[in-house]
Amino acid sequence: MNARSPLRFLANFLLVGLTAVFAARGHAEHKPSHVFLDVGRPAPDFTLPDLDGTTRKLSDYRGKVVLLNFWSTWCTPCRTEMPSMQRSFERHKGNGLEILAVSLNVEGKPPVEQFMKELKLTFKALLDPKKEVATIYRIYALPTSYVIDKQGKIAFKLIGEKDWDDPHSHELIQGLLTK
Repeated sequence: MNARSPLRFLANFLLVGLTAVFAARGHAEHKPSHVFLDVGRPAPDFTLPDLDGTTRKLSDYRGKVVLLNFWSTWCTPCRTEMPSMQRSFERHKGNGLEILAVSLNVEGKPPVEQFMKELKLTFKALLDPKKEVATIYRIYALPTSYVIDKQGKIAFKLIGEKDWDDPHSHELIQGLLTK
């Protein structure tokens, strides 16, 4: 065996290792900054189209309580909770509640429009087929809801189906509306 073989092996090993470290470091520098989604922190702003094609921005709803719900038409628990969301919306909309239902359907508008009509839902449905906003909000299960207070801060987060018409939900929303 040649005396230079161990040195050559070590040099190649270091070269590959350093290349990997610098490549990973360069890649990490291009990632978006870390977004904290803790209760009490500002909700990340976003812009998405609604079913009419109007661009909606979360920050435009500052001064209102926003129920931000991530869902999809194929999601059975989403379908189950939507009627209670509608009843809660009807109960509280005059006091400043807005519901922004962010659809993650990759097919876009047609199935969402049909779903909203079928269930007679009158709150705003927004379209996020590329899941860009869902990624910012770290959505990994449907439905997932954030309740955002009048100052634009996250009041609470809920993963899974919720009865938005129950006394506890009513109390929670009413409490935020009167602050």
